[in-house]
Amino acid sequence: MKDYLNEIDSRFPLRCTPEQKEAFRAYAVTEAQAAGWPVGTVREAGAHDNVIIGDPETAKTVFTAHYDTPRRALFPNLMLPTNKPLKYLYIAAIILPMLAIAILAGVAARKLTGLEGVAGRMLYIGVYLLVYVALAMLFIRGPVNKRNKNDNTSGTAAVLALANKMAGDKNVAFILFDNEEKGKKGSRAYAAAHPGVKQNTLIVNMDCVGNGDTFIAGASASALSDPRFSALKTALENAGGKLCPASKANMNSDHKSFDKSVGIAACLYKKGVGYYTPRIHTKRDTVASPENIEKLTNALREFAQEA
Repeated sequence: MKDYLNEIDSRFPLRCTPEQKEAFRAYAVTEAQAAGWPVGTVREAGAHDNVIIGDPETAKTVFTAHYDTPRRALFPNLMLPTNKPLKYLYIAAIILPMLAIAILAGVAARKLTGLEGVAGRMLYIGVYLLVYVALAMLFIRGPVNKRNKNDNTSGTAAVLALANKMAGDKNVAFILFDNEEKGKKGSRAYAAAHPGVKQNTLIVNMDCVGNGDTFIAGASASALSDPRFSALKTALENAGGKLCPASKANMNSDHKSFDKSVGIAACLYKKGVGYYTPRIHTKRDTVASPENIEKLTNALREFAQEA
């Protein structure tokens, strides 16, 4: 198998600006065409450029990933798909200090100016909101993150590798989504424009699948009732994975834009923490394994050919 993981990481490590995205899309289109796929870039409403490989409208299964890369976060985006209490505790540990700083800034502004009454309250609220929004933007929209090997070069590499392995199989198609990091905008726009795919087609999304020895997959209720669910579960388990209801394995990625969907991430395991994916949205996102891509794509090919 071609090592798409390291090739993309070395040639297109940043896919954030329009120019960087355009260069990568040209590469992805060339690779898919070389494997014999009909492929093209489709600009969805809102200027989101998705790469479509094959025909999702007629495919039984569509394999997806987002190709855009994130901004650096003030704190690491620690994925904890199976441990909701710790996940919410981690979020609270980030948000509560931000709220406290914003409140203190509002109080300080009011005391320094000496304003009382309505004017004082308005100043407090204004400074509080300004500081909180500034901190939130720094947390969400920091400087461009220069290392993105797991998020989501790994998922992008898996889509291209699987497309190469399954060339000519009309039962499958592939989509590389734009702007997941801005709120799943590329996949939402595609789903809105293609309601048949949104409602009826099994979507298998790969996000951060390179760093971890266990593939954790969360399936929507509609995917759980699909006749092919059992085959997908078996294939992932054979690859060292776990396929669970989305309520027990919750990951926030492009699969959530579709009704019948499964989201897959690679996770490490630590006692007391459970399954987790570290380093993403930080300069330490340098760890991802080509072996993970090979193992996962072999399992998904086995599932798609048998189901």
